[in-house]
Amino acid sequence: MAPVLCHQPLDYLTKLVVRNRVPAPAGTNKFGRFSDRWTVMIGTLFGVVLDPGKHIGNIWHLTVPEGLKEVLWKEMNNTLVLGAKYFGTKYEKSDMGRACLCGQVMSLGHILIGCSKYDLQPLLTTLLDALKAVSPASAFRTLHPDEWGSSPWYPLLALHAIEELALPIFKGRKKVLKALKETRQKREWIVGNYYWMIWKWHMKEIHDDVFRFLPYSCATIMKTVLQQPCPILDKKATAPGTSQVERDPRARLTDHAYG
Repeated sequence: MAPVLCHQPLDYLTKLVVRNRVPAPAGTNKFGRFSDRWTVMIGTLFGVVLDPGKHIGNIWHLTVPEGLKEVLWKEMNNTLVLGAKYFGTKYEKSDMGRACLCGQVMSLGHILIGCSKYDLQPLLTTLLDALKAVSPASAFRTLHPDEWGSSPWYPLLALHAIEELALPIFKGRKKVLKALKETRQKREWIVGNYYWMIWKWHMKEIHDDVFRFLPYSCATIMKTVLQQPCPILDKKATAPGTSQVERDPRARLTDHAYG
Protein backbone atom coordinates (compact mmCIF):
# COMPACT_ATOMS: atom_id res chain seq x y z
CA MET A 1 0.00 0.00 0.00
CA ALA A 2 1.24 3.49 -0.85
CA PRO A 3 1.53 5.93 2.06
CA VAL A 4 -1.47 8.20 2.70
CA LEU A 5 -2.09 11.42 4.63
CA CYS A 6 -5.55 12.35 5.90
CA HIS A 7 -6.92 9.37 3.97
CA GLN A 8 -5.57 10.81 0.69
CA PRO A 9 -2.70 9.22 -1.32
CA LEU A 10 0.45 11.32 -1.39
CA ASP A 11 0.59 11.42 -5.20
CA TYR A 12 -2.85 13.11 -5.25
CA LEU A 13 -1.81 15.59 -2.54
CA THR A 14 1.35 16.36 -4.50
CA LYS A 15 -0.70 17.14 -7.60
CA LEU A 16 -2.88 19.50 -5.57
CA VAL A 17 0.15 21.31 -4.18
CA VAL A 18 1.74 21.71 -7.62
CA ARG A 19 -1.53 22.79 -9.22
CA ASN A 20 -2.22 25.48 -6.62
CA ARG A 21 1.30 26.66 -5.80
CA VAL A 22 3.17 26.49 -9.11
CA PRO A 23 1.90 29.03 -11.67
CA ALA A 24 1.01 27.83 -15.15
CA PRO A 25 3.38 28.93 -17.95
CA ALA A 26 0.79 31.39 -19.25
CA GLY A 27 0.80 33.15 -15.89
CA THR A 28 4.55 33.73 -15.66
CA ASN A 29 6.37 36.85 -16.82
CA LYS A 30 8.00 34.84 -19.61
CA PHE A 31 4.67 34.08 -21.29
CA GLY A 32 2.62 37.01 -19.98
CA ARG A 33 3.07 39.23 -23.02
CA PHE A 34 2.33 36.43 -25.45
CA SER A 35 -0.74 35.30 -23.49
CA ASP A 36 -2.25 38.78 -23.61
CA ARG A 37 -1.64 39.18 -27.35
CA TRP A 38 -2.92 35.69 -28.10
CA THR A 39 -6.13 36.18 -26.12
CA VAL A 40 -6.90 39.50 -27.79
CA MET A 41 -6.18 38.21 -31.30
CA ILE A 42 -8.28 35.04 -30.92
CA GLY A 43 -11.13 37.09 -29.50
CA THR A 44 -10.91 39.62 -32.33
CA LEU A 45 -10.68 37.05 -35.13
CA PHE A 46 -13.17 34.45 -33.93
CA GLY A 47 -15.23 36.14 -31.23
CA VAL A 48 -14.32 33.62 -28.51
CA VAL A 49 -12.50 34.05 -25.19
CA LEU A 50 -10.02 31.27 -24.40
CA ASP A 51 -7.69 30.69 -21.48
CA PRO A 52 -4.14 30.68 -22.91
CA GLY A 53 -2.95 28.54 -20.01
CA LYS A 54 -4.95 25.61 -21.39
CA HIS A 55 -3.58 25.93 -24.92
CA ILE A 56 0.08 27.01 -24.77
CA GLY A 57 1.20 23.44 -24.12
CA ASN A 58 -0.70 22.26 -27.19
CA ILE A 59 2.24 23.34 -29.32
CA TRP A 60 4.00 20.04 -28.58
CA HIS A 61 0.99 17.99 -29.68
CA LEU A 62 0.33 19.71 -33.00
CA THR A 63 0.67 17.76 -36.24
CA VAL A 64 3.37 20.09 -37.60
CA PRO A 65 7.12 19.69 -38.29
CA GLU A 66 9.15 19.33 -35.10
CA GLY A 67 11.42 22.23 -36.06
CA LEU A 68 8.43 24.57 -36.29
CA LYS A 69 7.34 23.61 -32.78
CA GLU A 70 10.69 24.79 -31.42
CA VAL A 71 10.49 28.05 -33.37
CA LEU A 72 6.96 28.78 -32.12
CA TRP A 73 7.88 27.90 -28.53
CA LYS A 74 10.79 30.36 -28.61
CA GLU A 75 8.51 33.00 -30.09
CA MET A 76 6.04 32.45 -27.23
CA ASN A 77 8.59 33.08 -24.50
CA ASN A 78 10.34 35.88 -26.39
CA THR A 79 13.62 34.05 -26.99
CA LEU A 80 13.54 33.77 -30.79
CA VAL A 81 16.76 35.31 -32.11
CA LEU A 82 15.41 37.78 -34.64
CA GLY A 83 15.19 41.54 -34.96
CA ALA A 84 16.93 43.42 -32.14
CA LYS A 85 18.10 40.11 -30.63
CA TYR A 86 19.89 38.96 -33.76
CA PHE A 87 23.69 39.06 -33.59
CA GLY A 88 24.58 37.31 -36.83
CA THR A 89 26.84 34.32 -37.26
CA LYS A 90 30.00 33.54 -35.32
CA TYR A 91 32.24 35.37 -37.77
CA GLU A 92 30.14 38.23 -39.11
CA LYS A 93 26.87 40.02 -38.55
CA SER A 94 23.98 40.06 -41.00
CA ASP A 95 21.71 43.08 -41.24
CA MET A 96 19.01 40.84 -42.71
CA GLY A 97 18.60 39.13 -39.34
CA ARG A 98 17.73 42.45 -37.70
CA ALA A 99 15.78 44.20 -40.43
CA CYS A 100 13.76 43.02 -43.43
CA LEU A 101 14.61 44.28 -46.90
CA CYS A 102 11.56 46.56 -46.62
CA GLY A 103 13.13 48.28 -43.60
CA GLN A 104 10.87 46.87 -40.88
CA VAL A 105 12.25 45.05 -37.86
CA MET A 106 12.56 41.34 -38.62
CA SER A 107 10.06 39.19 -36.73
CA LEU A 108 8.36 35.84 -37.14
CA GLY A 109 5.00 37.44 -37.90
CA HIS A 110 6.55 39.65 -40.57
CA ILE A 111 8.25 36.64 -42.14
CA LEU A 112 5.07 34.56 -42.33
CA ILE A 113 2.79 37.23 -43.79
CA GLY A 114 5.36 38.69 -46.19
CA CYS A 115 5.89 42.30 -47.24
CA SER A 116 6.40 44.43 -50.34
CA LYS A 117 9.81 42.82 -50.90
CA TYR A 118 8.47 39.27 -50.60
CA ASP A 119 5.22 38.73 -52.47
CA LEU A 120 3.98 35.51 -50.86
CA GLN A 121 0.80 35.35 -52.95
CA PRO A 122 2.09 32.50 -55.19
CA LEU A 123 2.87 30.44 -52.08
CA LEU A 124 -0.36 31.45 -50.35
CA THR A 125 -2.37 30.32 -53.37
CA THR A 126 -0.63 26.95 -53.16
CA LEU A 127 -1.54 26.71 -49.46
CA LEU A 128 -5.22 27.51 -50.02
CA ASP A 129 -5.43 25.01 -52.89
CA ALA A 130 -3.94 22.30 -50.66
CA LEU A 131 -6.47 23.04 -47.92
CA LYS A 132 -9.37 22.95 -50.38
CA ALA A 133 -8.29 19.46 -51.40
CA VAL A 134 -8.83 18.09 -47.88
CA SER A 135 -11.88 20.09 -46.73
CA PRO A 136 -14.99 21.47 -48.46
CA ALA A 137 -15.22 25.14 -49.38
CA SER A 138 -16.54 27.24 -46.53
CA ALA A 139 -16.40 30.78 -45.25
CA PHE A 140 -15.54 29.58 -41.74
CA ARG A 141 -12.37 31.46 -40.83
CA THR A 142 -10.36 28.55 -39.41
CA LEU A 143 -10.27 27.15 -42.95
CA HIS A 144 -8.72 30.34 -44.34
CA PRO A 145 -5.21 31.04 -42.97
CA ASP A 146 -5.02 34.11 -45.21
CA GLU A 147 -7.45 35.77 -42.75
CA TRP A 148 -5.49 34.97 -39.57
CA GLY A 149 -3.92 38.40 -39.11
CA SER A 150 -0.40 39.55 -38.33
CA SER A 151 0.48 36.47 -36.22
CA PRO A 152 -1.04 33.82 -38.45
CA TRP A 153 0.12 30.81 -36.42
CA TYR A 154 -1.85 31.75 -33.30
CA PRO A 155 -5.04 29.81 -34.21
CA LEU A 156 -3.05 26.57 -34.58
CA LEU A 157 -2.82 26.32 -30.79
CA ALA A 158 -6.58 26.04 -30.33
CA LEU A 159 -8.28 24.98 -33.56
CA HIS A 160 -10.48 22.50 -31.72
CA ALA A 161 -11.72 25.00 -29.12
CA ILE A 162 -12.21 27.74 -31.71
CA GLU A 163 -14.26 25.55 -34.01
CA GLU A 164 -16.35 24.23 -31.12
CA LEU A 165 -17.17 27.69 -29.76
CA ALA A 166 -17.15 29.95 -32.82
CA LEU A 167 -19.21 27.82 -35.22
CA PRO A 168 -22.81 29.12 -35.15
CA ILE A 169 -25.58 26.82 -33.98
CA PHE A 170 -27.65 25.55 -36.91
CA LYS A 171 -29.21 22.36 -38.11
CA GLY A 172 -26.50 19.84 -38.95
CA ARG A 173 -23.90 21.56 -36.74
CA LYS A 174 -22.74 18.28 -35.18
CA LYS A 175 -22.06 16.84 -38.60
CA VAL A 176 -19.97 19.86 -39.55
CA LEU A 177 -18.00 19.73 -36.30
CA LYS A 178 -17.31 16.04 -36.86
CA ALA A 179 -15.97 16.73 -40.34
CA LEU A 180 -13.80 19.57 -39.03
CA LYS A 181 -12.41 17.25 -36.37
CA GLU A 182 -11.57 14.58 -38.94
CA THR A 183 -9.65 17.04 -41.12
CA ARG A 184 -8.04 19.04 -38.32
CA GLN A 185 -4.73 17.19 -38.13
CA LYS A 186 -4.35 17.20 -41.89
CA ARG A 187 -4.99 20.94 -41.97
CA GLU A 188 -2.45 21.46 -39.20
CA TRP A 189 0.09 19.46 -41.20
CA ILE A 190 -0.47 21.52 -44.35
CA VAL A 191 -0.39 24.92 -42.65
CA GLY A 192 2.55 23.90 -40.45
CA ASN A 193 4.64 22.82 -43.44
CA TYR A 194 3.78 26.06 -45.22
CA TYR A 195 5.07 28.15 -42.31
CA TRP A 196 8.09 25.90 -41.81
CA MET A 197 9.22 26.20 -45.43
CA ILE A 198 8.89 30.00 -45.44
CA TRP A 199 10.89 30.19 -42.21
CA LYS A 200 13.64 27.94 -43.59
CA TRP A 201 13.92 29.92 -46.83
CA HIS A 202 14.26 33.17 -44.90
CA MET A 203 16.90 31.72 -42.59
CA LYS A 204 18.84 30.38 -45.57
CA GLU A 205 18.76 33.82 -47.15
CA ILE A 206 20.06 35.39 -43.94
CA HIS A 207 22.95 32.96 -43.51
CA ASP A 208 23.76 32.21 -47.16
CA ASP A 209 25.20 35.10 -49.17
CA VAL A 210 24.33 33.40 -52.47
CA PHE A 211 20.73 32.32 -51.83
CA ARG A 212 17.87 34.74 -52.50
CA PHE A 213 14.33 33.90 -51.44
CA LEU A 214 12.04 34.43 -54.45
CA PRO A 215 8.52 33.21 -53.57
CA TYR A 216 7.31 32.86 -57.16
CA SER A 217 10.21 30.52 -58.00
CA CYS A 218 9.55 28.44 -54.87
CA ALA A 219 5.86 27.81 -55.57
CA THR A 220 6.50 24.46 -57.26
CA ILE A 221 8.61 23.24 -54.34
CA MET A 222 5.97 24.41 -51.89
CA LYS A 223 3.26 22.55 -53.78
CA THR A 224 5.30 19.34 -53.61
CA VAL A 225 5.91 19.77 -49.87
CA LEU A 226 2.24 20.40 -49.07
CA GLN A 227 1.22 17.30 -50.99
CA GLN A 228 3.48 15.07 -48.93
CA PRO A 229 1.54 12.68 -46.68
CA CYS A 230 1.62 13.13 -42.94
CA PRO A 231 3.35 10.11 -41.29
CA ILE A 232 1.03 10.23 -38.26
CA LEU A 233 -2.13 10.26 -40.33
CA ASP A 234 -0.85 7.55 -42.65
CA LYS A 235 -0.40 5.20 -39.71
CA LYS A 236 -3.99 5.80 -38.63
CA ALA A 237 -5.35 5.42 -42.15
CA THR A 238 -3.68 2.05 -42.64
CA ALA A 239 -4.73 0.69 -39.25
CA PRO A 240 -7.01 -2.38 -39.38
CA GLY A 241 -10.70 -1.56 -39.38
CA THR A 242 -10.39 1.95 -40.86
CA SER A 243 -13.28 2.50 -43.25
CA GLN A 244 -13.18 4.47 -46.48
CA VAL A 245 -15.39 7.15 -44.95
CA GLU A 246 -12.91 7.63 -42.11
CA ARG A 247 -10.04 7.89 -44.60
CA ASP A 248 -11.89 10.53 -46.64
CA PRO A 249 -13.94 12.88 -44.41
CA ARG A 250 -15.22 14.74 -47.47
CA ALA A 251 -17.46 11.75 -48.20
CA ARG A 252 -19.62 12.60 -45.19
CA LEU A 253 -19.78 16.39 -45.57
CA THR A 254 -21.51 18.44 -48.23
CA ASP A 255 -21.61 22.17 -48.94
CA HIS A 256 -25.25 22.16 -47.80
CA ALA A 257 -24.15 21.10 -44.33
CA TYR A 258 -22.11 24.27 -44.03
CA GLY A 259 -25.20 26.39 -44.55
